[in-house]
Amino acid sequence: MIRALIFDFGGTLDGNGIHWLERTYQFIQKHHPKITRQEFDVADKATITEFAFGDDSIDWSYQEGSMLPVGAVASSQAARCTLRETSDAIATGIFKRLDLSEQLKDKYVEWFCKGVSHSLAKNRQWLETLHGTYKLGVISNNFGNTRGWCDEYQLSSLFDVIIDSTVFGVAKPDPRIFKAALAELNVSAAESIYVGDSYRADMIGAKKVGMWTAWMVGNQPKECLDLSVVDVQLSHLHELSDFLSTVKS
Repeated sequence: MIRALIFDFGGTLDGNGIHWLERTYQFIQKHHPKITRQEFDVADKATITEFAFGDDSIDWSYQEGSMLPVGAVASSQAARCTLRETSDAIATGIFKRLDLSEQLKDKYVEWFCKGVSHSLAKNRQWLETLHGTYKLGVISNNFGNTRGWCDEYQLSSLFDVIIDSTVFGVAKPDPRIFKAALAELNVSAAESIYVGDSYRADMIGAKKVGMWTAWMVGNQPKECLDLSVVDVQLSHLHELSDFLSTVKS
């Protein structure tokens, strides 16, 4: 019997299976189709590094199990940003590096935040129907501001545990971050399901510790190397309720 539901945040709770990175690229492509994915990825990587660590020249070579590049210290300023401030700061860096207008950047931020607000409001109502029946939690690879965002969108009271990779010190798919959430919830891996949009970070990471896995595929194709690590695929988050009804004892 599943007793605990643990969710990814970005791309899962705030978007229907589409990561921030993909939403940003798709918006830019719509307005500037000549910008290649390689150009976008270079701009995004430099921007994220500068935003998170205050230096876009850091060599992004990860230590195994760590979110941080070797020798880098995460910026406390990033951890204090609201979701809108974060999206605006990241968009500003990407759009400048791609030589795109500030007006288009502002249009993007409004579009992005409107979508986030809609998704989180809808999912909050759904989570309220699960609260009390299941223990609920969040594990996010983020900049230290996951709890602040949950506060901002009135989600914190629904979660029994909120773990941010920057605060915790390691990131998904490292098993330690999943085990920490399970320990705090006082449930076993076999009694828990992890819901996320990333195959590598979420599905592989959760399955390594023996959790059930629900992959937020959404309405866009995603590559999956091994479906044996995925217990259920979701085109919409609320479909999880149907799956849960089939595994009750």
